[in-house]
Amino acid sequence: MKELERSLLGTILQAEINDGCNALLNEAKESGINADFFTAHDTRTMWETMCKIDSKGVILGTMSLFTDLSKGQKGLDANSVWSTHDEGLSELQFKGLIDDMVESYKSRNLHRLSLIIKDGLQEGKDSEEILTSIQGQCDAISSLTPNKENLQTIVDQTYKDVIGKVDYSRYLRTGIQSIDDVLYRNGYGSGQLCVLASRPGCGKTAYALNFLKNVCTNGNGVLLFNLEMGVNQIMKRIFSIKSGLHMRRFEDGLAPEDKMQTLQETTKTVKGWNCWIRDNVYRLDHILATARGMHRKHNINGIIIDYCQLIKPMSKNISREQQVAEISRELKLLAKDLDIPILLLAQVNRESERDDRSPIMSDLRESGALEQDADSIIFLWQTLSEREHQSEYIRWTLAKQREGMGYTQGRILFNKGTQQMEDYSQFI
Repeated sequence: MKELERSLLGTILQAEINDGCNALLNEAKESGINADFFTAHDTRTMWETMCKIDSKGVILGTMSLFTDLSKGQKGLDANSVWSTHDEGLSELQFKGLIDDMVESYKSRNLHRLSLIIKDGLQEGKDSEEILTSIQGQCDAISSLTPNKENLQTIVDQTYKDVIGKVDYSRYLRTGIQSIDDVLYRNGYGSGQLCVLASRPGCGKTAYALNFLKNVCTNGNGVLLFNLEMGVNQIMKRIFSIKSGLHMRRFEDGLAPEDKMQTLQETTKTVKGWNCWIRDNVYRLDHILATARGMHRKHNINGIIIDYCQLIKPMSKNISREQQVAEISRELKLLAKDLDIPILLLAQVNRESERDDRSPIMSDLRESGALEQDADSIIFLWQTLSEREHQSEYIRWTLAKQREGMGYTQGRILFNKGTQQMEDYSQFI
């Protein structure tokens, strides 16, 4: 193993004759190779130092590597650097060295995962718990498979997308006509991170569940992470949205007898939906692993997460803003990896409420990263007067969209009793 690592580094160093060390180093990095691929202390140290030199814009070579290693007192002398240099192979063999490094790394990690599975089974852990714990690592390993698409393929695909017949089935409609009309291709698209934000009480969860109902009714699959409510609370709201009935009247025994059949028909319909609800997954790494596992096993076309600020990040010793930025970044990457839209609910700070105005992107609570990572951002809000008079409608503002229409506003008719949302313009 160490010989392979030294051969890779030596081949990079031998390219200094044509000032090609930096180019080969970056070719290796683009293939996914990082410090974790190196098992020996000296080769790992040399790789990290070479990457540091390259990041400074300095021409990489044997002397610059040795000079930097000497300053850092990392225990490597000139003989270590020169002997590594001498073990390099022809540049023509460099691609093969990269492939061997990737294959070796994947094999080591698969062996390690097999031990984790074995230990978990011996400890009596549930199979789903074991799969969830290793799902992210499996995906990280499989992602190292090289992308064989060339420029010509990408150009042809883009040309077909521009002039060809649009597959609108890949865009999930909200069911609210005025919003669908302004979304690119009339819905949330593949690979998009779509943020829906508001102050408490403005209908974030209701919007998400109306979206879920519309998607499932059209035969698509949805995975819902609800971090705020239990699954029974969520299902009662879904029953109300689907049937138009107040669930509280059934619980209090006040519902008319003829409505019981409607409720029974609703439950039968909902049972047939491709819908999965998780109300006990809070950590970001568990959300990512569960999403990937469910996407692999089921026909999931979209994910809903309610809501961002309740997610427990993977990194702890950083500021809250950085934690939310980590959440935002990982969910955007997840949407791209799975090639499906993710609807992420989020909270808005109090400034817009105090100023009695529509929220703007800087009002997103705790992080500006959501502004950057989101493909679209929609705010739900009400004026002070509308809140005081318990207005029947909620305002919406499309504040950002990477493709399609820009800044737009509208209104939604919101029945808080049944949680149903409909396009307000239909009733004017």
